[in-house]
Amino acid sequence: MRCAYVTTNLLDLWSRPQFNSERVSQLLFGETVEVGAVRKGYIRVVQADGYAGWAAQAHLKAISRKQMTEFSRRINAVISGEKAVLHRSIQSAEGDPHFLYYGTRLRTSGRIRGCARCYLPDESFVLLKPQRIRPIKSRKGREATPARLVAEAKRFLGVPYLWGGVSPAGFDCSGFARAIYGIFGLYLPRDTKDQIRCGAKVSREDVRTGDLLFFERHVGLALAGQRIIHASVGGSGVRINSLNPAAKNYRPDLDRSFATARRILC
Repeated sequence: MRCAYVTTNLLDLWSRPQFNSERVSQLLFGETVEVGAVRKGYIRVVQADGYAGWAAQAHLKAISRKQMTEFSRRINAVISGEKAVLHRSIQSAEGDPHFLYYGTRLRTSGRIRGCARCYLPDESFVLLKPQRIRPIKSRKGREATPARLVAEAKRFLGVPYLWGGVSPAGFDCSGFARAIYGIFGLYLPRDTKDQIRCGAKVSREDVRTGDLLFFERHVGLALAGQRIIHASVGGSGVRINSLNPAAKNYRPDLDRSFATARRILC
């Protein structure tokens, strides 16, 4: 097995080939990865942006490199609801997940009995209600505006913080930023150390709504009035805070540790 895709709705990526080692990230259903060494039922995987870890081998299905490349090239939709119920097809295995999470990327083509047919990298397919699926336009990100980014982010206020989390079951800071931009077809790397190199640098004085604000090992989306929406471990989840000392929800730690701002929507 040199390439594979995820067969469950949310798969933990661990720092070592061992359950309950540090969770470094999560993989969504259908996500493709390159694979390497196998140890005690875990396999080392590498995501498209180079982010690596160990995942349970039982939830990965082998595909060829050609299948992986073709699938990635033909992705044209994303799950826009917090969850989307999976309607099994005659090709579906009994082990398929019962629902898919927000941000899961798909290749859709045609409908069956009112459901969208969503192909997997091995050309099998699952069926989903189309109301939960958002097309990704061929001109990536053209629907994204600062206001729409913020409105999307506010949908998840109160979602708990989860180290390594990438879904509404729990986000970490970079997983949250990646998910919000990803729904518009704008794909950020997984980690803040890589996200901080995306887009164009802007000064703190020129920050506008929707920009990414970076702090010491942390990231969030800028709102108007020196505010930020972010997945905060200190705030126990997705919260709005302020960088204005006069505000009630002021975060002095973030104010002091501000590093830079990056504009993805130029």
